Amino acid sequence: MSTTPPAGPPQTRGASPKRPGRRNRRTQELEPEEFRRCARTTGWLLLAIIVSYIGLQLPLPYRLLALAAGLVGLVGGVLFLVQCFRRRLPALMHISAIAAVLCCGMFTMTATVQTVFWQATATFDECVDGALTERSEMQCYSELEDDMTGLFPGMR
Repeated sequence: MSTTPPAGPPQTRGASPKRPGRRNRRTQELEPEEFRRCARTTGWLLLAIIVSYIGLQLPLPYRLLALAAGLVGLVGGVLFLVQCFRRRLPALMHISAIAAVLCCGMFTMTATVQTVFWQATATFDECVDGALTERSEMQCYSELEDDMTGLFPGMR
């Protein structure tokens, strides 16, 4: 009895034979044009994240920029994620789309809440700008909480 393996490719159970004309999409390289399109989309999503974050740092009327940029990034990220699944793009593209959706979603939610509580947020911004001590800043946070819960009956 010989211990040498038989000549020819090894056979595996249950594996379907691969067609010679078809390559695995996950392991092949992206075409240059498709790579440029994905890079451009990822760049625009990154810009939406940055603009949305900067918008949250601006004074209140300009804070609506964060809401608009966040919505654009959220919609763009979802559309890009759908394209990633349809075209079976590499995992890094999926990760960038998911990160854009999460970041823009979080920034959009924050800007939406601040827009809904416009008056309480405006009062809080004025209070924090005038606060000189940590105790007065904590008082501003307490007043913000009271202003926000005061809008809902039964919350106090």
